[in-house]
Amino acid sequence: MTPRTVLTLVDLFAGVGGFSLGFLRAGASNSAFTFDHRLLADSDKTAAFTFKKNFPHIPYWPIDLARADSDELLRHARVQRRELDFLIGGPPCQGFSPNGKRWLEDNRNKLLTRFIELALKIQPRCAIIENVPTALSAYERQFRVQLQEAFPGYVVKTAILNASAYGVPQIRKRAFIVAIREDTGLKDFSFPEGNFDSLDIGKDSHTDAKAGHRFVSVEEALGDLPPLKAGEECHGRPYPNGWHNDYQAERRKGAIALFNHGARGHSKEFLQKISIIQPGQGNQQLPDSERFSDNYFSQAYARLHPHGIGFTITAHFRNPGSGRFTHYRDARSISVREAARLQSFDDRFIFHGFETDQERHVGNAVPPLLAEALAKYFGGLIAASNKKIAGTKKSVSRR
Repeated sequence: MTPRTVLTLVDLFAGVGGFSLGFLRAGASNSAFTFDHRLLADSDKTAAFTFKKNFPHIPYWPIDLARADSDELLRHARVQRRELDFLIGGPPCQGFSPNGKRWLEDNRNKLLTRFIELALKIQPRCAIIENVPTALSAYERQFRVQLQEAFPGYVVKTAILNASAYGVPQIRKRAFIVAIREDTGLKDFSFPEGNFDSLDIGKDSHTDAKAGHRFVSVEEALGDLPPLKAGEECHGRPYPNGWHNDYQAERRKGAIALFNHGARGHSKEFLQKISIIQPGQGNQQLPDSERFSDNYFSQAYARLHPHGIGFTITAHFRNPGSGRFTHYRDARSISVREAARLQSFDDRFIFHGFETDQERHVGNAVPPLLAEALAKYFGGLIAASNKKIAGTKKSVSRR
């Protein structure tokens, strides 16, 4: 049996580790290659604590990467410059304004610039950056030119990917930047295609379901989780019933019990107001006399639709006024576990800390299923390139 190629990986601005989880999943299910997670790093100590509780054998460095030294980072990761296969991460970024300033010199984007600085010092074979899609969608040409200039010696490509296309039950568009070192010989790479449809946030997803679109619905993602009343909790208990589809079965795999399934408490007055909102509708559809206010955006106090898809999970999903985060069946906001399901986290990954920390960790994460698709595609490319280069070196040495 041919041994699997081992690809080394470092995850910067890692948060709770959603990006890394996708690579771990890809490595576990692939017969050709696997990933050796040498290091995760982030300044969020609560995120580091949660990841270490789940994966105590993987090093996590709680460090402010704005001040981190690249040599020290390499020492923590136990790799030499130019030896690392993958450098991945999602540095926070506030966007782009057309004011004539170079995008990467804008102070609002200093952490993205910092990621690139560290990448150039570490010189990985492949760097993958996840970020908000604003700059790439609105100023794609300028952005691409500046990125190529910022990554000398690399082939750089960009894309906006929608998590729904990769089986994530959520409309979530994110920009991805991939830089592959020129000496790998990889120039014509693209991005992996998903097996589902990329749904537009401007459409009613339950209407799309009737039109035959392929996606994982809210009910398919959450329907096996027990109902909760506002303020009720279900932590550390066995699942009360079985799973109903492949998505639920996959999320349950390896889980010993159900955790992080607790509902936020709501006042009686609030519960009365949201009780008349129908699945797939929100505050805007209420009669004038029943509406919370007109000073809310369109998805405020909106219910999920069981046959629709989830909307982008944010770091404030337990607040029904911040988006379409009210349960389709129960009169309450969704739980941490339900939000994690909509982000494609497996149930065996348990979130720790205060619930506000857990919200942030779930909402800011790269969906693991999307990360897995990237890991399989680019992992295959780098593994094949490494084998080809190793074969060439052996051939030369024999001469």
